Amino acid sequence: MQNFERHGVYIEISEDQLPAWNNHSKRAAEVIDTMWVLRKKKDEKGDLLKYKARAVVCGNQQKRKALASGSEYTLKTFAPAARSATFKLLCKFEGDHGEVFVRPPPDERFFDDRGVPIVWKLVKPLYGEADAGRIWHRTAKRQLVETQGFTQPEFDPCYFFKKYPDGHRIDLILDVDDCWMADTGSTQADDDLRIFRDRFKLTLQETPKQLLGMNIDMQADGGVKISASTYVKAKAETYLPQPIADYPLYDTPSRPQL
Repeated sequence: MQNFERHGVYIEISEDQLPAWNNHSKRAAEVIDTMWVLRKKKDEKGDLLKYKARAVVCGNQQKRKALASGSEYTLKTFAPAARSATFKLLCKFEGDHGEVFVRPPPDERFFDDRGVPIVWKLVKPLYGEADAGRIWHRTAKRQLVETQGFTQPEFDPCYFFKKYPDGHRIDLILDVDDCWMADTGSTQADDDLRIFRDRFKLTLQETPKQLLGMNIDMQADGGVKISASTYVKAKAETYLPQPIADYPLYDTPSRPQL
């Protein structure tokens, strides 16, 4: 909740100020519920790093209300995801959606002096909104292309690059709210990354170990090994009758250099 307040995500208003306020039910039809999503954040080995709690919008209600009002065709929710080929290649290199009103999550709800519920008018997109991913991609694209001079090629809408006069370059992939960046060791690239990071208060990892469920091993010879070992191990522990270490190892038919 402190993070929401720090970033100015919402403003508080009394629910009876909304047009659809029903004095009998003490609710306004346009208000969408929020909920807590609890998850365990793990490292590349599947070990627990920390517990996370995130307040999210019930996007299914948002879609249902849009359908009921006949505005489902104006609620655009598509957000692009990066092509796997683009991500692997990069490893080689090393709209206005109207007003949204939501109820605070459980344990964060309260009333004004008249007993009317206080709801949030969202100023910025929130996790769970049907079109949050689309809005984030559009906002990040505007920052990268219009403000920082990156180029977005036609073959992948999530890939951005920038070439500098001294021959150096920076390449960046946005996959919803995850990002992968590689550059050729330029101080100009460091400056661009800092500007992008500060604009959106991003957390950066110098040598990431995982991305989108994939394990990433940055090897000493400059190579990058991509696997799904943590995912496979978790599934094996869930469905196999014996520990995975009890099973024999078999070579795959692929060539070692692959």
